[in-house]
Amino acid sequence: MEAGAAGAGIHVVALYVVVLWVPGLLLGWLAGMRGWTLAAGAPLLTYTVAGLAGPAFSAARISWTPASAGVLLAILTAGAAALRWSARRRNGATEDDVEAHWAGRVHLAVAAALTAVVVFGAVVIWTGIGRLSAVPQDWDAAFHANGIRWIADTGDSSLVGMGSVNWYEDGVHVYYPNAYHLVAATVLRLTSAGIPTVLNAQTVLLPGICALVVVALVHRLRGRAVLAVAAAACSVSITSFYDMLWRGPLLPFVTGAALMPLVAVLVLDLLDAGTGRSRMAPGLLFASGLVGLICLNPATLFSAVLFVVPALGQRWASRPSLLRREPLVILGAGVVAAVLALPQLLASLGSAEGAPFDWPATLSQLEAVGQLLTLSHGGLPPQWCLVVAAAVGLARYGNLSQLRWIGVAGAAFGALFVLSASSDAFWVNAITRPWWNDRWRLIGLCVVPIAVVAGHGLAELQRSTAAALGAAARMSRGDSKVTAGVSRAAPIVAVGIVGALFVGASNDLYVDRNVARMRLSAPDGPVVSSLEVDAMHALAAVVPAGQRVLNDRGDGSAWMYAIAGVLPVAGHYNASRIGPDAQLLADRFNRYPDDPAVQAAIERLNISYVMLDRGFVRSSWSRAPGLVGLDGASWLDKVYENPDAVIYRIRSGIPSRP
Repeated sequence: MEAGAAGAGIHVVALYVVVLWVPGLLLGWLAGMRGWTLAAGAPLLTYTVAGLAGPAFSAARISWTPASAGVLLAILTAGAAALRWSARRRNGATEDDVEAHWAGRVHLAVAAALTAVVVFGAVVIWTGIGRLSAVPQDWDAAFHANGIRWIADTGDSSLVGMGSVNWYEDGVHVYYPNAYHLVAATVLRLTSAGIPTVLNAQTVLLPGICALVVVALVHRLRGRAVLAVAAAACSVSITSFYDMLWRGPLLPFVTGAALMPLVAVLVLDLLDAGTGRSRMAPGLLFASGLVGLICLNPATLFSAVLFVVPALGQRWASRPSLLRREPLVILGAGVVAAVLALPQLLASLGSAEGAPFDWPATLSQLEAVGQLLTLSHGGLPPQWCLVVAAAVGLARYGNLSQLRWIGVAGAAFGALFVLSASSDAFWVNAITRPWWNDRWRLIGLCVVPIAVVAGHGLAELQRSTAAALGAAARMSRGDSKVTAGVSRAAPIVAVGIVGALFVGASNDLYVDRNVARMRLSAPDGPVVSSLEVDAMHALAAVVPAGQRVLNDRGDGSAWMYAIAGVLPVAGHYNASRIGPDAQLLADRFNRYPDDPAVQAAIERLNISYVMLDRGFVRSSWSRAPGLVGLDGASWLDKVYENPDAVIYRIRSGIPSRP
């Protein structure tokens, strides 16, 4: 990696951190969030604000720009500050509650360790993709990239606007939640970086976001600091997390999945807030968290429900009297969230009316269970160090105390994974539909529960090691002061021993394995190569403004808009619900000289150029039938060619075949 490119990339990552955290930090602090919950919850609040503001801006005909988003943030901040001042004046000035679960020096130690974990996760991603400007090669990336550029170029922040890159005929509108894209478009407008760099700048943050959320969760449920750090380290070593970032990549979903455990923190904050007015701010924060997940990806809301129900079950099982009022409190906050996110919910219901997608089940139940228990999904070797740590955690499960419920959440996600991987039954497809019947998503949701249980195992090993060191010091019958000093230092020494053994035995937290997985995301081709990127820039130099370019839906040319600002006929690999003209040209464009229907479609879509790329998004795909045999056609002029791409101009007039 060249130093200049790396420096530019770090600049974009730093800008993304500012854009993603600062709004949430301001609003969260004014609403009463503090400490680890505030640090972890800030991105979720930022996505909530963006996701709600986007459709509102569109309805009010306000363009989404950094300036308009900044004005909105200023208004919201001023309003929140006024409400906070009014509440403090009405109720009397009181000091903010400071959680004393960990001592101050412990918070600093956890922050230092977490920083190392965050950097480690970012290095895994960055090393795997090679450079921040690398183009992700799989299916979903083109859609997200085109959507971000659409918002940045047009200011259209509606729930269907960015889909018009691919769906633009016959009034067809395709909904997709756009909080992720709105924040990314803001970053894009604030920097001169390309779309792939913006995509990857957020991607390198995702393991660290997950680790931060794990620490916040453990702290809120009064877990030990050693457990928090160990669980965070385990979360960035589990390969199933990275599998969602090279396959797809599933960027809005993974963002929501990483932030999803915060819902447990927010609902417990709400329920512990007391009664009456004291619940207003926590209730709004909980509702905002639900809205943020909906605006990122509705599937993560379903995930949050499965994740939180066991936590509530443990709470109410120990104090049944709480069942008289707490479900109604949660329901009330849920109603607020539903009202706030009504446009997204209605659009989601509309998009859910179509036929569900069914990924073929390719594993037996025994194989699926084996891959889940040994962390060997995708044909990889088991992650034995994590398996052993989790086994120790299960053996000492009672010591998890307020976090015991997390195993139930993990079992629920694991069961859905096993079902989706091993069965094509109708009822299986029905219950896994919110996750597109995709076992890769479902096993990815197991990462946080597994990380906490494995981290608990490491923390218990540290506890036992510290006890053994202290016992050995006391049995030595040496100087009493030395013995006392050794006993005091034993927990820290035990952290070093257990940590060094785990890191060494796992080959540096499975770094090579996970880097290798990320290398699947963004090599130079086969779908979009650097030569194809060059061709897209050449295309932008010749295509008149407002024209679409005819391209093959199966090759990498769908990226031409994201990379070069040229609208394609096929703006995504997905051909469902595309218009009749786009389908006709894919089937019969090579009959242009003597097919009036093709000629009319070319005129209606205002097409003068054709681009074909070498690589296809699926190795089994081939050239669309209507785009076969164009080389040498008398009615096309070849205006650009390199080994991976070719550009033709359609000659004016309609020639006749000899």
